Amino acid sequence: MNIKRMRGLYVVEFAITSLVLFTLLFGVLEMGRLYFTVNALNETVRRGARLAAVCDIRDPVILRRAIFNAASNSGKSSLIGNLTTANLNLIYLDENGAVVANPNDLTSTSGFRAIRYIQLQVTNFTFNLLIPGFGGVFTLPVYRSTVPRESLGRQPEVGVTPEITPC
Repeated sequence: MNIKRMRGLYVVEFAITSLVLFTLLFGVLEMGRLYFTVNALNETVRRGARLAAVCDIRDPVILRRAIFNAASNSGKSSLIGNLTTANLNLIYLDENGAVVANPNDLTSTSGFRAIRYIQLQVTNFTFNLLIPGFGGVFTLPVYRSTVPRESLGRQPEVGVTPEITPC
């Protein structure tokens, strides 16, 4: 065998093997990122629904804190890069699961008093692949969490002036 001709063979073998190896490595890393993102979105809807159940319904801080931001930070999530409050949909439901049309109406029986459940949804969230050569964008499914109404930022006692609980 000619030794000079064999040296080139090792380079070709390494190129083929490394292509498969690095594709597999990036795939494993991307799956880890995807699982992290899915778990973070599940925690976002759980956290946001819980905050909405105990905070005043007119408080804009609920959605900001649901995406792991400070109360004063209205930008993208500090935990999940693409997530903003525009991806969140906060819905107030009555005892039958129908949407309460005007939850801010504190006096009407079809408004604030009709609220029995709070639902938070994450919709239209896109996940960007970072694998070189496989650049793709996936829209993840809707994530939602529904919790029973609690105080909604109000004192439940009759005759007590309602105090708004800060969130």
